[in-house]
Amino acid sequence: MRPLILCALILSLSALVKSADPLPADDRIKTLESINDQDPVAASPAEEDEAWIHISRDDLDCISCTPSPISTGSLLSTIRVLNRFGAYSGWRHSTSAGEAEARAWILSRLDSLSYLKLQGMVVEETPFHTGLGIEFHESRVFLTVGGMEWEVDSDALPGDRDILSRALRFDSDGTPNDRNPDPVEVSGGTVIVDSLSDLQELSAAIVTGKIVIADYALFDRSILNTNTAYNRAAALLGLGPEALILVTQFSDTPGASHGTFSGDVSVFNSVESVPIIPILKMRIEDLSPAGISDWADFSRIESVRLIWDTDILSPGESAYLLVRIPGIDGNKAVILGAHYDSANSPGALDDGSGVASLLAVAGTMNQLQIQPPVDVYLVFFGSHERGLYGSSVFANEHSDLLDHTLAMLQIDCLTHPLDGIQGHIYLEGWPYVYFGNDELPWSDFLSDQAGNADISAWPFEYAGLASDNSSLAGYNVPGANLIFMNPYQMGEVHRDGHLHDPYDTVYLAAMESQALSEMAQVALLAATETNGLISGFRVTPLPDKRAVFVASHTEGPHMTPVGFTEFGMALAWAGWDVDTIPYGKALTEGDLTGASMVIVPPVHDYPTPESGDQPYDEMWTQAEVDILSDWVNDGGFLILTNSAHRLKYYNMMLEENEDALDLNLLASCFGVEFINSTLPGSPVQFTGHHSLLTGVRDLDFLYNNGIPFTLDSGQLLVNAGGPAVAILSHGSGEVLVLSDIGLLGNTGGYPTNLPFWNNIAAYADQRNTR
Repeated sequence: MRPLILCALILSLSALVKSADPLPADDRIKTLESINDQDPVAASPAEEDEAWIHISRDDLDCISCTPSPISTGSLLSTIRVLNRFGAYSGWRHSTSAGEAEARAWILSRLDSLSYLKLQGMVVEETPFHTGLGIEFHESRVFLTVGGMEWEVDSDALPGDRDILSRALRFDSDGTPNDRNPDPVEVSGGTVIVDSLSDLQELSAAIVTGKIVIADYALFDRSILNTNTAYNRAAALLGLGPEALILVTQFSDTPGASHGTFSGDVSVFNSVESVPIIPILKMRIEDLSPAGISDWADFSRIESVRLIWDTDILSPGESAYLLVRIPGIDGNKAVILGAHYDSANSPGALDDGSGVASLLAVAGTMNQLQIQPPVDVYLVFFGSHERGLYGSSVFANEHSDLLDHTLAMLQIDCLTHPLDGIQGHIYLEGWPYVYFGNDELPWSDFLSDQAGNADISAWPFEYAGLASDNSSLAGYNVPGANLIFMNPYQMGEVHRDGHLHDPYDTVYLAAMESQALSEMAQVALLAATETNGLISGFRVTPLPDKRAVFVASHTEGPHMTPVGFTEFGMALAWAGWDVDTIPYGKALTEGDLTGASMVIVPPVHDYPTPESGDQPYDEMWTQAEVDILSDWVNDGGFLILTNSAHRLKYYNMMLEENEDALDLNLLASCFGVEFINSTLPGSPVQFTGHHSLLTGVRDLDFLYNNGIPFTLDSGQLLVNAGGPAVAILSHGSGEVLVLSDIGLLGNTGGYPTNLPFWNNIAAYADQRNTR
């Protein structure tokens, strides 16, 4: 859509918003043709392709002044295009075909930026694995009403994000990685469940051979106690229905269900020991073609036929896009990020809005031929919704870039707060609060820049995972998440806004068009106004020593500073530069140049069932073992860790680590052997005296995650149901052995192990002989 019609568009939009009751089907791609006539932001593909980079010079005074050089219409058009990919086939769900299609479209948009390309813009696509993934082949629902069959839009559920046994309940043939279409067709009569009394009166005799159509509100863990929601789901599935269709309904009323988590992390993911059946979801607003507008109308359904075809992938496949726009000072950088995947929902707000903002920044710089003060990196992260995978892999793979990065801004995300909640733009940052410093210089800087453009954006402290900016916090990169919300009125941002629900649409993005435009302009200011010294936004001292995570054989990306954020902060607070040798890169002698401390995470790769791709198996090479052995022998301080499970952020234990004992190839050269067993993690007994334990009153181990070990020599420092922590000499150097890498992580709140981390940082510095 063109700026000339923008005023009329917004006026018509405002009128439609006021009259909308309930929310009309605004951006449904597969429903009635008349929907496009109802949609206030409809545009042809040609108009959308042009609009996303169109900037009116007549309205532009300066980048930091109003009016904004970024068109609201072009932002909405970009979001609308993104919402076409994979519609009702997983949308842009992590690892899905929709995610790949969106990535290809973003690449095509970037390829059209002729000025930036002439200036040396580089675009890279980097693939990576996730623990699990899913492909949606088909999900279709047909309702017979009045003797006629009507197809209505529906979505399949993706299943558990991490646990294969649970996820396979959402694989239509129960076999991972076959990737072949194997549709399951089910038809029959219905049982309608739209109240708690209906649910409680169900029995196996009632539901056997029937398709249950149930109100999702009865199982909505965002408004119910999680145990209550789970018990209801388990009881229903235990009765043995032929299939289950969950129905959501729009609401802006606080406390009412609006389908939160219905497409991604519902309680149905966690129910085990029940037969595999199709579980689909649909919006009641999409059933009008069949003459259904409320729950009373469901009694008119004579029968249902559905087709379901999904495949679980182990591992999943995704990618991130990295765009470098050269700046005047190529020795410094600023990173702007957004994630292009969605939570099996339209994902207009979360995070189509962020992707649109990044593309608007690139389009503006291209149109106005702007060279930024420093290098600008735009990163489009995939598989954010599976657990920050894209940004985690990116951070581990780009230690050198992070070392000369001034700061990082993540745009995630625009929300549409429920009635009575006043939204505001916040710059959410993770301060060094556990080290006595609560400053957020980067958020403060952006807030000031926004103020110069008459935009109100407030710094907000949050010591925990917020979005993809958090993946860089353990590398001491000042970060902020740009989000429209209200943390003081929202108890839970998904529940009290429209995130991870079926109504995260272009329509709601348009309702928040002012915030959308202002967030994009703040992102543009971050790209064009950020300059200064590397230390300018950092509250830590300039680093004078180097610590390296050697994760060459650790595929789980969170077992690094990405997931051990406060440990990385502790090192940075003590003057350490923290780097990582990423998974898949063989260790070389040059990788350890200048390093005084090396941390080795467990050997780990994602399990690959034999039914799928050729399995692979991680293993240290003898050449790499020799490099590390020689490095320690020459005076290095090595921390050798292990883990019985793959760990995610917040020390979340996932599948068993089948590669745990493969670490012995490296450990044996130091006289250490890990044993095929696990430690309970308690009681914690300090068995030796050492400066590493000074002031340490307790250590927080993970239950049954530590791998016990034997020593040829050295000193056992801690017992936690078995040998848990030890230190030994090797030539001029030393090796600290940790049975549980979870000792370097935190489960949330104040980190119990902080005194231990501080001691590690100080001890490695004090004994530094390299």
